[in-house]
Amino acid sequence: ASSMRGMALVAGLLLQAATLHTAAAFQAPHPQPSIARSSLRPSPMATRRHATTMAARGRAGPESSKRGGVTGPLGGTSGELEWAMNSEGNLEREVVPTPTKEAVPMTFKERLQSIRKNRKVRIVSFLTLWYAFNAGFNVTNKQLLNQFAFPWVVSWFQLAIGLLYVLPAWKTGIKKPPKVNKALLLSFLPISLLHAGGHMSQVASMGLGSVFFTHVIKASEPVIGTFVVLAFTGKIAPWYVNLCLAPVVGGVAYAAMKPGTLFDLSLLWSAPSLLAFASTVAFAIAKLLAKNQMTPEIKKRSNLDAANNYALLTCCSASVLFLPSLLVEGRPALAAFNAMGSAQPQFILDLLRCGAFYYAYNEMGFRVLDMLSQVSAALANSAKRVVILFAAVFFLGESVTQRKLIGSTIAITGVTMYSVAKALAGRAQKAAKDKAGVTEAEAQKQVERDRSKPKVLVTEEVEETGSWQP
Repeated sequence: ASSMRGMALVAGLLLQAATLHTAAAFQAPHPQPSIARSSLRPSPMATRRHATTMAARGRAGPESSKRGGVTGPLGGTSGELEWAMNSEGNLEREVVPTPTKEAVPMTFKERLQSIRKNRKVRIVSFLTLWYAFNAGFNVTNKQLLNQFAFPWVVSWFQLAIGLLYVLPAWKTGIKKPPKVNKALLLSFLPISLLHAGGHMSQVASMGLGSVFFTHVIKASEPVIGTFVVLAFTGKIAPWYVNLCLAPVVGGVAYAAMKPGTLFDLSLLWSAPSLLAFASTVAFAIAKLLAKNQMTPEIKKRSNLDAANNYALLTCCSASVLFLPSLLVEGRPALAAFNAMGSAQPQFILDLLRCGAFYYAYNEMGFRVLDMLSQVSAALANSAKRVVILFAAVFFLGESVTQRKLIGSTIAITGVTMYSVAKALAGRAQKAAKDKAGVTEAEAQKQVERDRSKPKVLVTEEVEETGSWQP
């Protein structure tokens, strides 16, 4: 028994010595391909433990492969390093190839998600849908008003139909709803009143006149917007920016001249023209209010992204327009609807389609303008007007005289020049402020000081893209 205990003690000492020797060899700073011969062999447990450690290093990537892996042609590891006994009883490092994973084809859902994340694809898609829905709305709106001449009721339905999409989307969680409180609703109230009035006015203008000429009048938006900003804030753009307004005024005036006359502008004082001007004024004031009240902090706190901003504006505008529409045209509109007889189902479908076009084109406009720079947004807006004028001629068959065509071209060119010049001037001023090291706090203090001065201020400030657009 004592002999057996002695042999076990000797075997344990030998095993401990072999383990220490092997550990010292593994911790060498630059291990060679094979370890010097030794009469002592490490235990199988030590060998397996170190093989696991080296395999983990080989899987750790390019950085770990410098220590224990084999670097492949692309910078990764082409195999795993393991230690094993050779035929002579020594430990050697050998590479065990790592099985390569075959490329898995993308599913349709994954392809769709990758396309949605592509910024260029999104911009092109939103622009295309914006133009298509805009043209669709103007065409179907005119067709509706030709058979149902009640612009108050039609404009309210166009706003209210948008709620059929907005409210279920918020309720089901498809779209994250905004955080609405009393203060936010009160701040939206004047903007909603102006938006509802502006929408009703443009619908009535297109019903009484032509879609083509209504949008020629609405091309005067930069001129009206300049006077609105000057009247409410005392600010005006530099002279070289305002110089671009000359072709806008000239083009609208030339398009409004009666054929065979030189200075007969009586068409500008007709009911369709005055309604188009009133719509443009309402939208310009609403834009100014939205810019001052809907600050980035309020938008972030209330979850008012581009889509939710317009969705909430639609809800509020439909609410404030309901009672006036009911009082002004409710009873005669109901009588006219009952008189349609068998044409009622088709009329309801046309009304739903028109309302869907209206909401969709506005939401697409908010989305795409939120992604574009000021210059790109200006060009996109000008192209939108060209698309609408083309749709009025091609789909509605509206006759366009040579005078109107030339005048509208000059006006839209002036709008583009003005928008681009204003954006470039604002960008240059912002770059100068950044170079001078003017902080946001200092800029805000300067704005407050300027407001207290009773004089006209020349400003080149950059408007926030996607903030509001009619």
